[in-house]
Amino acid sequence: VSNCLMRHTEIIPADKAFYEAGTAAKAVGWQNMAFIFLNRFLDLTDAIEEGSLDALDHSDFQNTDIPFEVPLPAKPHISEDQREEIRDWVLTVSMDQRLEQVLPHDERDTYEASLVAASTGVHSLPCLITGYPVLRNKVEFKCPGKEANKESWNKFLMAVKMSHSPPCQDVLKFISQWCGGLPSTSFSFQ
Repeated sequence: VSNCLMRHTEIIPADKAFYEAGTAAKAVGWQNMAFIFLNRFLDLTDAIEEGSLDALDHSDFQNTDIPFEVPLPAKPHISEDQREEIRDWVLTVSMDQRLEQVLPHDERDTYEASLVAASTGVHSLPCLITGYPVLRNKVEFKCPGKEANKESWNKFLMAVKMSHSPPCQDVLKFISQWCGGLPSTSFSFQ
């Protein structure tokens, strides 16, 4: 989900959004995405110190729905120690000749988390579970405009069932209330 939050920097501070996306990508081994997002995080923290976005390079985010112009926070949302740790990691990884500084693309030839297809401009709805575009094999909810990728929805339901976790139950309840009920193919695990 965190690599979809960057399109919402009008709500989520930009430096925090890129930090969270980068550290989440790093945690699951998506080095290319982690490098791009954490490098942008560092650029944003520099921009916060300078008070201007003018020096930002947007080339990594061409043909995505990640906005170039973002509200600049008054102060960084990440500690200086965390920032230096990220700076060290980015510098180390930048020496790796095997790293491709490109975001992964899907069958639309567009960044896989982008809701807008780069070549056609077609907008897709976001998956309620992942934030990724719903392109096919979808689960539709009662409220118009609420969908999920079927595979992601089924994984979520299985996690709720297997974990017996009250927080997961709360998320399922929230989704049900927000979307006017659950799809008829779903089950209640309460």
